[in-house]
Amino acid sequence: MEDNLQEKIQKRNRFGGLHINQTGIELVIGNVFYYILGQILILIFVDKKLYVSIGFFLGVVLSLIMIIHMAISIEQAMCFNEKEAYKHVKKTTAMRMLLCMTVLVVVGITNVGNIIATLFGVMALKVSAYIQPLTHKVLDRKSTEKGR
Repeated sequence: MEDNLQEKIQKRNRFGGLHINQTGIELVIGNVFYYILGQILILIFVDKKLYVSIGFFLGVVLSLIMIIHMAISIEQAMCFNEKEAYKHVKKTTAMRMLLCMTVLVVVGITNVGNIIATLFGVMALKVSAYIQPLTHKVLDRKSTEKGR
């Protein structure tokens, strides 16, 4: 019975049954704010606006994909014992790193967008992780005011 429960949880947390926890949602919100602020700065200070904006957009989208994958992977890892969870986390981390390197190489080779802006876009993951406690506090206050 316990194996059947683990299978259900793992299936639910795959991309087909997308489920993201509260922290993941807060990270996504942080990414959106980072993107808006970045685009404003690009519009004000950059000469090749479209070229840089495309690179930045690709980086932020990659960051969002990594957040969703990370949330799903962590929830899946909680269904395993310690040894299997460690292997799972290592494997999924390597997959995210490979995806990030692949996107950066493709952007660099095809020159579809500015690769430096793409790197800054990927940094949305870090920035949203640092501001997540603030995002949590704001969202928690909003939900408390509405009586939820």
